[in-house]
Amino acid sequence: MMGHVMGDEGARLEQSYLECERIANESSSSFLKAFRTLPKVKRDGIKALYSFCRRVDDVADGDWLPDFSKFTSQQMDSLRLRALQRSKCLDDKHQSRGTLDYDTHITRLCALTYLRDNIQPLTNDSFPKEKFFLAFWHTIEIFNIPSHHLHSLIDGMEDDLYPTNYQTYEDLRGYCYNVASSVGLCLLPLFGYDGEEAGRYADEMGVFLQMVNILRDIQSDLASGRIYLPISELQSYGLTASDLSSPNLSSNPNWQEFVQDYIDKCKTHREEAVKLLPMIHPESRKSPAIMVSVYSQLVRQAERLCGDVASQRLDLTVLQKANVLMSTLGVISITIEE
Repeated sequence: MMGHVMGDEGARLEQSYLECERIANESSSSFLKAFRTLPKVKRDGIKALYSFCRRVDDVADGDWLPDFSKFTSQQMDSLRLRALQRSKCLDDKHQSRGTLDYDTHITRLCALTYLRDNIQPLTNDSFPKEKFFLAFWHTIEIFNIPSHHLHSLIDGMEDDLYPTNYQTYEDLRGYCYNVASSVGLCLLPLFGYDGEEAGRYADEMGVFLQMVNILRDIQSDLASGRIYLPISELQSYGLTASDLSSPNLSSNPNWQEFVQDYIDKCKTHREEAVKLLPMIHPESRKSPAIMVSVYSQLVRQAERLCGDVASQRLDLTVLQKANVLMSTLGVISITIEE
């Protein structure tokens, strides 16, 4: 398929990788900084994969839409019909309507459907206008990345168009798998690995990272009316959703106990996640090790704050980040105690 799509257009592929680099450089995400130690072919692959994932996330957030200017009216009608059908399925799944106005909701579902269609190169004449796709497809092919993980990522972004309603940690884990573990499982063949359990530990890595992200983004999520913390677990500590907006939340002993329990669960996922590191090929191992180090520091910071993670965002100073980077680059693996 790639031979048919690309032909002899090596220059076109090179331009596509340059577009992926541009998209990556637009983002201030620390995600990409962890991959600077990789060989160039893998760094390029990371940027191509990141470009697709970035656009999926941008669609869900309302920051980007595909260019449909070359679509015929019939193609747009077909895409919109499929988005409407998908909307009905999601409404039934969530037992709710989306959080956006109807037109915006369908527009974003059209865009996510379009991206889902283009996880694999199409066989018809509907070649996407966006330049990053060629490098993305090339990366998928040369590293043999399973496409179903990318479908899971889009599933997670579709869920973000609906009210959050995660009752238990198991519910939250499903969300973490879709939006984070799915990406880690795509990175696994790109890194290179040995061991049958690598996929399970990569899943745990995604859950660990995303649970920490939820903890550090409590403020911004609340501001947008979203609560990713498991509601029934909050209730078991005598907390309600409205308590999360209280100016006295950090001094509430029930909240402090809940946060410590949440942190303990993060640590449990981390203990499983670090088992992945020795399985990753040595040339790629330091990149995920850096990410684990940074997020482990954030967990320790949350513990030092004694639950005060809602009034201030968890973050590391430049010096702390530099120390993490230097210490990680000086070792092969991370111990559980870190």
